[in-house]
Amino acid sequence: MKYILVLLLIMNIVMSSASAKSSKCSMEKSYRPDCYLKRNDKVLNIALLYYGDYWSMTDLERIEPILIERFFKATNQQLELRVLVKKVFSFKQKMPADFEFNNIKDPARLQRIYYSEKVGGKVIPEVYEEFKRRDSENVLGQLDAILAITGAQFEGLGLADGRVSVTEHPREIAWGLPDGGRVEYITDYRIVDELIHELGHNMFLGHTSTQCQKPELTLEQRKQCCEQSPSKDDVLSYCRNRQNVDENFMHGFESCNQSMIEKLVIPSMLKGGKWKVPGRSRCQ
Repeated sequence: MKYILVLLLIMNIVMSSASAKSSKCSMEKSYRPDCYLKRNDKVLNIALLYYGDYWSMTDLERIEPILIERFFKATNQQLELRVLVKKVFSFKQKMPADFEFNNIKDPARLQRIYYSEKVGGKVIPEVYEEFKRRDSENVLGQLDAILAITGAQFEGLGLADGRVSVTEHPREIAWGLPDGGRVEYITDYRIVDELIHELGHNMFLGHTSTQCQKPELTLEQRKQCCEQSPSKDDVLSYCRNRQNVDENFMHGFESCNQSMIEKLVIPSMLKGGKWKVPGRSRCQ
């Protein structure tokens, strides 16, 4: 009887330890979990959202297969993407009735600009909390990342923090200029390019070709540096030409990042290891 009790105690400790690790690796409590959930397959599980009032579920359904196919190709067919849930949320924060900016009259534009002026990069925790509040399918504990396309402007094409990333669409361009700037509507293929870029950061991969972005370089020196950079066409490179992305052309992860996905990211995912994988190198 004594041995049975000891065995039960050991089993309880092991199960409690496993449960604690699972909780630590889950997105249920934080969008910055320390580790991956252990798995048997080379599959990254995500939620795909639109945050704002421009897109509908039909738009997400149209872009989903493009994202899945191109991510698989981008990783050199090493890693699959599985969309566990798609959702469309309206903005949590509505602009006040008296909000004005630069004589712009279009309320939809003003609402998007309001996010840049009043919220900025804090849109990421807002997206996370809104998803968490509305997670009726209870999938948050199964996710590796949340990818959001949003009309919220934050003075950047994309932004990633932990396991959540946001990509602007539509994009407000130069709204501070006297003429009020313009609205840019990009193609599904370019949106997917930005999503994969930010998802790379959600996998703890860094920018490539950063040596070409040093502030002391002239425009011509940056151009020459990019031309000589081995990772210039990587989806995580600022040297890549986003304008070239279309139905027939895409950016993927180049050999340096492909190697890290194979040797660092995927093994860590499979064993439930660290998200901040040790040994990450800088891709030139």
